[in-house]
Amino acid sequence: MSADLRSCGEQWPPVVWVEPWNDPHTESTGVAVRSPYVEKYWTSVLGPTQVLLLRHIADQFDKHPDGFEMGLSDTSVRLGVSPVGGKGALRSLYRLERFRLVAAGHSLWVVRRSLPVLSRQHLLRLPHELRASHSKDARAAAALWDGQAAERAGRTALLLARKGESAESIVRRLEAMNVPPAACVEAARAAVELVADLQHELGPPAIERTTRSSVAEMAGI
Repeated sequence: MSADLRSCGEQWPPVVWVEPWNDPHTESTGVAVRSPYVEKYWTSVLGPTQVLLLRHIADQFDKHPDGFEMGLSDTSVRLGVSPVGGKGALRSLYRLERFRLVAAGHSLWVVRRSLPVLSRQHLLRLPHELRASHSKDARAAAALWDGQAAERAGRTALLLARKGESAESIVRRLEAMNVPPAACVEAARAAVELVADLQHELGPPAIERTTRSSVAEMAGI
């Protein structure tokens, strides 16, 4: 499916279809593109425009989990790069494709929601200060997604849902805790649905009687 983006030029359509990259391994072991880890470490490797593009696409996946149409010129304007023919967005796409974070066809992009921890090769490109702090942050970011962590995410999602936060807002907060993207979406969905069901059937007091363990179980993570 991959195309040579450097030679496509004006042949690219003004609007492309963007879908999540279905990679269970990276989704479960990587870090969300909107996580502090990506901003702190991947920005030096990819460049700020590419990270901003990934974050923008992740925002859209929150609203359109199966995919969405994205205008290249409009996206270029959002990124603050050349909007002519959508070339600014295409340059960012090409760079992301080089790192296997995007797979691109003529009118279809498949984009990762989760990035791996930096390899040693990429780590050597970082400033000394970031190299020094990376080991600790990488261990935290790449920690195995065990049952206790899943339960904590479920409890956090429920507490936020009780306060009236939307599923999109809950996903963002969980991503900031380095929760894998797929788990963020499922925990947020389960918590919001649970709170809505209890409010409808039993009234607000029932929410307070909901046990934390049941939330983690219903989250399915």
